[in-house]
Amino acid sequence: MQPGQWPNQQPPAQVPTPQVPPSQVIQPHYGQQPTQQQPQSPLQPLAHLLQIPPSIPLHPAYSTQNIVYVQVQQRAGRSKKFWLWVAGGISVFFIIMILALGLIIWALLPPPEFGYRLDVSSSTYEDLGANRAPYLTDEGYPDFSTTVTVSYFGSGVLIGDRWVLTAGHVVLDKEYGEEQPGDWVVSVGTDYEIPDATYEVKRIFVHPGWRADFSDIGLEYGIDIALIELYSPVLGVTPALWANSTTVDSGSLDALVYSSGFGDYTGELDDGYGDYYSQRRAWANTLDRLSFGLDLPTDYAGDDEWMGGLVIYDFDSPDGDSNSLEKGKNTDGLFSYVGSGDSDSVALPLEGTSVPGDSGGPTYLKVDGEWVVIAVTSHGSTDGYYGDIAVNTRVSTSAGWICSVAGEELAGC
Repeated sequence: MQPGQWPNQQPPAQVPTPQVPPSQVIQPHYGQQPTQQQPQSPLQPLAHLLQIPPSIPLHPAYSTQNIVYVQVQQRAGRSKKFWLWVAGGISVFFIIMILALGLIIWALLPPPEFGYRLDVSSSTYEDLGANRAPYLTDEGYPDFSTTVTVSYFGSGVLIGDRWVLTAGHVVLDKEYGEEQPGDWVVSVGTDYEIPDATYEVKRIFVHPGWRADFSDIGLEYGIDIALIELYSPVLGVTPALWANSTTVDSGSLDALVYSSGFGDYTGELDDGYGDYYSQRRAWANTLDRLSFGLDLPTDYAGDDEWMGGLVIYDFDSPDGDSNSLEKGKNTDGLFSYVGSGDSDSVALPLEGTSVPGDSGGPTYLKVDGEWVVIAVTSHGSTDGYYGDIAVNTRVSTSAGWICSVAGEELAGC
């Protein structure tokens, strides 16, 4: 006998069956009636319907009872799977519809604000930063040509023909480390991808307080500032006046200020040139907080005289409902160090705030009819939303250190 074959001499009826009481046995059959009448089982009518031809031998495990049981379960399983597939399909359909509806709503919604008022054309801030009409210097606006880029990494302001003021973290960052002068260039013009001129950096001087503790904690002490010396003087740009004493800007609370920089708007705007959005922009704001004499807890050379200071403003919305620095607010939490004070909720026509890339750019205050640099952009809320706070390093509190580096060569020392 070969494996898998049934012996011809053994009738299929003699296949061993499970040992069950005689009263419960339903003999398997191959188209023939049982030879002995047995008590009728409730499953016997079904067994009569499940006649199996002689060519298909019946394994003992598949008694008629089991055949009925297995087939019933199999039908129920198929039915259950069918309805599961139906339910799954309906669920997928509704999920796709919800996602599609969400995308449609998202596409129809206006983009969120990012440093400028949504009800003002973004190009207006470019025109202001480029001093295009009607924002001419002759019309009483600051000369933003003094705002330069520092190796496409940050911004700065020309305060001498060979001296650029910027933020300490632009040139000495806790993540990227300290860059060497030979790796940096300063670009002049309204578009850093198409600069009017570039100048090589000779030396970089970092405020000793920032060098001692260039961390997020150190930001709140107002020593995030650095000075860059160029090999050759910048041509065609008149350096900006700068606050060389705290008496220059001490009474400037609630005053109109202008800031500018080369903020990174690549993900929000397209200037039609190059790979990045690379335009110089400017915006207005109201000076809400002013601090000085901030003493960093970390010891550094000159810490008894070269203390820090801050210039702070918030980004008010056109609806007047985003006044983060109103009286009694922000005395605790993330910006608790800005202190208490007051703030107007009315947004200026060209209200704005700084965004990443503006770091090191100047903030101008009008003093005795002249626009003076009183701060460089340091840090703040990175979203650029209404209500965000911009924290800037006050220049006048670092005047002593600046003059210790540049000496009499720099006007104002």
